[in-house]
Amino acid sequence: MSNVLDTPFDTENEEGTPPISLLPAGKYGAEIVSASVGPTKNGKGQAIKLQWTITDPGQYEKRVLFQSVLIQHESEDAQRFGRQRLKDICVACGFKEKLTDLDVLLFKSCKITVAIRKDKDGQYPDQNEIKRVMPAVEVNKPLPPVDKDLNDRIPW
Repeated sequence: MSNVLDTPFDTENEEGTPPISLLPAGKYGAEIVSASVGPTKNGKGQAIKLQWTITDPGQYEKRVLFQSVLIQHESEDAQRFGRQRLKDICVACGFKEKLTDLDVLLFKSCKITVAIRKDKDGQYPDQNEIKRVMPAVEVNKPLPPVDKDLNDRIPW
């Protein structure tokens, strides 16, 4: 290992990373690929940090989204809202027990609703936000109505 490059890196003539384009608002198949818990930036609570990857085939496959879910906070309303989101995530991942190890949420197919959040003051660029997490397949979805005029009897 060394701290000197064999070939100089010409910063002026290299191409920088292109700006990230936002995902269009909508529903996407996704899975959690990373989960950790820690204090909030202001130190007033605790949040779970999730990294999601889009799993739907196509142009957005493997795109990454981040989500922060409050689980403890000095504001009861903020804590309740965050814990509701965590329950939705657990249900979508098929986990119904007491949660301690966040790894049980990893790589479970879910359906997420993505929105575009705009900064009211215009100080920050628009960004994607995960609004809802649901099971990848709707459970207990009612069956479509049966046409009573059909006669599918097989005569034997």
